[in-house]
Amino acid sequence: MNLDLILQKHARTIPSKLAVGWESGSYTYKQLNDEIQKLAIYFCISGVESGDRIAIILANCPEFIISYYACMRVGAISVPINPALTPREFGITLNDSMPKIIITDEKVKESLLNTRIEGKPLYIMVNNKNSFSDILHNGMAESTIITKRIEESSIIYTSGTMGLPKGAVLTHNNLYHNAKTYAEAFDMDENEKTLIVAPLFHTAAQTCCLNSTIYSGGYSCLLPRWESSSKTLSTMEEEEITFFFGPPTMYTYMLNDPNIKSYNLKLRIAFSGAAPLPEEIFNKWRDTFGFEIVEGYGLSETSPVVTFNPPKGRKKSGSIGLPMQDIRVKIVNELLEEVQIDESGELLVQGPNVMKGYWNRAEENELAFVNGWFKTGDIAKRDSEGYLYIIDRKKDIIIRSGFNVYPREIEEVFYQHPAVLEVAVIGYPDADKGELVKAIITLKSGDYKNIHEELGAYCRQNLATYKVPQIIEIVKELPKTSSGKILKIKLREQLTG
Repeated sequence: MNLDLILQKHARTIPSKLAVGWESGSYTYKQLNDEIQKLAIYFCISGVESGDRIAIILANCPEFIISYYACMRVGAISVPINPALTPREFGITLNDSMPKIIITDEKVKESLLNTRIEGKPLYIMVNNKNSFSDILHNGMAESTIITKRIEESSIIYTSGTMGLPKGAVLTHNNLYHNAKTYAEAFDMDENEKTLIVAPLFHTAAQTCCLNSTIYSGGYSCLLPRWESSSKTLSTMEEEEITFFFGPPTMYTYMLNDPNIKSYNLKLRIAFSGAAPLPEEIFNKWRDTFGFEIVEGYGLSETSPVVTFNPPKGRKKSGSIGLPMQDIRVKIVNELLEEVQIDESGELLVQGPNVMKGYWNRAEENELAFVNGWFKTGDIAKRDSEGYLYIIDRKKDIIIRSGFNVYPREIEEVFYQHPAVLEVAVIGYPDADKGELVKAIITLKSGDYKNIHEELGAYCRQNLATYKVPQIIEIVKELPKTSSGKILKIKLREQLTG
């Protein structure tokens, strides 16, 4: 099944129902469908064929939604990309996916001018003359599109533990099943009003906000990005928002707003994912609003939702809940044997939400799957009632404000600096962000002046802001095993010790 077919059905059956709104406008389902059709036709005129990739490098805006669904309509594969990346990071992702078209704005294009991109992609610019708005203004929504439907729908890039980002290929069925099952579990319908402030280039916001709301025939209200707790809360009040998704940091900021109790909110569901939800925030939200945050768990490779606490049942603080409908999980030891209750092991997932595989990464795919099960790399346990808990991350991922930060990628950047001999990147706890990034470095010599400032500037040039280490510590040597492997566990112990 295809989510775009659901949207087209809504355009016929509830044409005047509001589908999406933003600070300066809104679309009904018919208007949104017409705009998608115009862009889809332009894709076809521009030579886009089934299976071609189209990169969408935008903040939350109606153009993102139109582009995302237009890709579905013509059988192209959307490649949503974080607009805050550096030229180096853009180059890695774009040269791997090789998009035929890049949809972005002037600020990002200026950054892309410093990026070596193979091929000659066509640019469609948002908020610029002779571009996106002109395509929609001059387009013909009545024209028919004849295209070959393909299995693949989107490529979501997620960095691997070996450094370079890899693209998780999500199929139409992956996205449809995850949105449908999620929406039905939360009783979403045409009356739903969802606030989308989490970034749409993440599959979490796509499924938990956009796609599930469109599946239900509800209304999505867009904020370009997180600006402040007061902006988010006032928008919730003005738009009478009923459904909200965000990482724990957003809830932390909102609960610390001095005027939190003065807002007249209509929220019925608050969902959290992307990082562990602190018990303090869980309890404070319940005490403030009279209902509990629903915590869930997922990965880009699983479209993304795997588990969540029962919306109407018992929610256990610290637990990621129970598997979603039709999704199977098991916890295994190193011999791939299932462990007993309350024993920890690696969490494996199987179901219609699991990606087709990584884009052009045959070797990575062999490592990612075992006997048809996807290996999450997360260490988990299950209690006697079936509730799951994430104990540790097998992959040394740092989760900062809901964003995954992969130490190996940052380390690779440091190793390209001429002063750096060795480096280890770890995360450390932070009350607001969840985790922050620390780099511990040994230098090739002691003759470098202003090295902290130099390395900081070097990181800001080559890494997105959320990946830049907050602390750069210079040491004489790093703890190692007898075989020479750096002992990050010792470095983490020093943080707490």
